Amino acid sequence: MQEATVRAIVDGLKDAGIDFVVYMPDSFFFETIGMLERDPAFECVSVPNESVGMCLAAGAWLGGRKPVMLMENTGLFVAMNAITRFHQPFGIPVLMLISYRGDAGDGFWMVTDIGRAFEPVLHDLGIAYERVDEPERARKAIRLMQTSASVSEELQAVVFRKEGAG
Repeated sequence: MQEATVRAIVDGLKDAGIDFVVYMPDSFFFETIGMLERDPAFECVSVPNESVGMCLAAGAWLGGRKPVMLMENTGLFVAMNAITRFHQPFGIPVLMLISYRGDAGDGFWMVTDIGRAFEPVLHDLGIAYERVDEPERARKAIRLMQTSASVSEELQAVVFRKEGAG
C-alpha cells in the first residue's frame, strides 16, 4: 500500500473520531496497522479472528468508543455470525475497513472465489460500502461511511482495492 494511502487512512480515522482499532493481522494493512499502533490517538487490539473482532468492536461501541475493524474480505465470512446475530439485530454500527482480496489484478489465485462472492455478500447483508483504489479517496470515504454508520446505526464498510485497479 502506498504511503499516501496509509496516511490518508490514519487521517481519515482521526477526522471521523475513531479512537478504537480492532484488527485481524493482514498483509494488505500491514503498514497501516503499524502507524495506528504508534499513534497515541488510537487504542489498538489484535484479535485471533474476525468474529471475535466484531464482537470486541461492538463492546467498544456499547462502552462509548468509536471503533473500526480492519480485516481482509475473507474475514467478512468469518465475522458473519457476529454480524447477523449481534450487530444487525441490535443496531450496533461499526465501520469496517476491508481489503479486497480476489479482486481483478490482485494476483492471488487462491482467493478468486472469495473475490467473486464478496460484493454480493455485502449487498445481501445490507452493508453499504465505498470502494477505494486511490489514496485521495481513502480519507473522504472513511469520513463519509463513519458518518453513515453513526446516523443509520448500521454497519458500513470502506473496501480497499489494489491501488490503480479502478
